[in-house]
Amino acid sequence: MKSLETVQKTFRVFQILTKIAMILSFVWAGLAALGLLCGIVWNGGGTVIGADRELLYTLTETNGLSQLIAVLLGETVMALTDGTLLAFAYGYFKAEQAAGTPFTHEGADRIKRLGIRNIVLPLVAAIIIAVIFAVFGVPQPAGSDWSNISSLSTGIVMILASIIFRYGADLEKEQHERHCLGGPSA
Repeated sequence: MKSLETVQKTFRVFQILTKIAMILSFVWAGLAALGLLCGIVWNGGGTVIGADRELLYTLTETNGLSQLIAVLLGETVMALTDGTLLAFAYGYFKAEQAAGTPFTHEGADRIKRLGIRNIVLPLVAAIIIAVIFAVFGVPQPAGSDWSNISSLSTGIVMILASIIFRYGADLEKEQHERHCLGGPSA
């Protein structure tokens, strides 16, 4: 069972990395939302910790309030989407660690749902961001990429992995039933 131990250690490392990335995504969403609030305060003539709105425009590479709002709302949406997906992934890794194996029917269902979410959520986020930019009359920033190809590919791989994990769970169940019934072992 050395290979199962390796799998468990690897999944544990990914669980830790996923948690760190999830926290960073939510922090980024909070900072983007804070920047948005600061921009609105500055636009109303207020001040925030002695800085002016030109600093925020420079940091966000924008040149006006409409563009600033669109960019920071878009960043908030993307960061929340990433954080949400990472939270679901963390939940999968946590459940897998508790089960002691990825080869369970529940685990296969979880990774399948994660794959579907990995396809759908970034697409929904890209649509929301496109609507935000259209509402504020701001063109898509140069160099930004809202392509869903990588999340689509990852989602498909997760769905395929769920099929493999389900097959492994079926084999384990079959072997367990044979062993419990005293039948010939495989």
